[in-house]
Amino acid sequence: MMKATKMDKYTQKAKIWANKRFRKCDEQGIYYAHQPIYGFQKNHSEPRLLGKYILTFQIMKAFSHLRFDSLLDVGAAEGYKVYLAKELFNVKVKGCDLSEEACQRAKEIFNIESIVADIHNLPFKDNEFDVVLCSEALEHVTDIAKAVEELLRVARKAIVITVPHDSKKTVEQNIKRGVFSHIHSFDLKSFNFLKRAGYNVFSKKMVSPLLYKIPLALIAAKPKKHYKNMKYPKICVDIYNVCVPILRKLFGKRTTIFLIQLDKWLCRFTFFYEAELFIILKNRQYYTKKESINVSAGQIVGFAVPYHYLKKKSSSIFRRA
Repeated sequence: MMKATKMDKYTQKAKIWANKRFRKCDEQGIYYAHQPIYGFQKNHSEPRLLGKYILTFQIMKAFSHLRFDSLLDVGAAEGYKVYLAKELFNVKVKGCDLSEEACQRAKEIFNIESIVADIHNLPFKDNEFDVVLCSEALEHVTDIAKAVEELLRVARKAIVITVPHDSKKTVEQNIKRGVFSHIHSFDLKSFNFLKRAGYNVFSKKMVSPLLYKIPLALIAAKPKKHYKNMKYPKICVDIYNVCVPILRKLFGKRTTIFLIQLDKWLCRFTFFYEAELFIILKNRQYYTKKESINVSAGQIVGFAVPYHYLKKKSSSIFRRA
């Protein structure tokens, strides 16, 4: 097990930001989720649900090609993905996150054991878990090489990584602004350096931006409030709100499931994509071409838990003016 080292200043700031984020709730105390844990077209979750569904679906599909009995999710947030893996694959799971609040949400909502940990110094033994997942986290860390080294150290068979596909210009702007955001840019060859060390590396494009033009506005139909600085006239917002019930009926779960499946082909035959998935194997024998189970997009879209209430309401993000 690696010895704990002092957390760098950026990671300390990220920890403060994350703890605040995972305490967010509305005036009634309903927790504002990072992932779409409350189900399709429900409030109190972050936007861009289609992209989150696509990403989760592809992670579960990746798991279906691996032989494993235990899983660690590094950067588990409120425990959504690791809980889905537990239910779908009947494996032992554990989560960890930089934020104490995130770990607490995972315990409260999904009864998942999640411990506070810095990805640069994971408090686990060598090869402790068959598979390690790290989804949407590496773009935030200070030392990529050290973080990947730790993921590989605690994984016995494989690690699965997802990262956003940001341009270098976007990342440079993020760093210049000094805000907590993506500070690394990735492409499909970002982890090819591991091949020289004997690892098998598979990469995949995900989340076509072509799905974020008209389709997303239709399937994620929610009433909108009009603000003075909004780019759309108030009458347009009012018309949209009137149409929301109709849009929800016309473009529901079936459309979402279709778009999740369509994303694979859009990414394959176009140059446009917003995220990448990597499977890094310590040995090729741990990967099978045949899926252990047939994970469907319907299973992902159909998942939901009841609204989760936080005891403290002082962290409301929907306070009235």
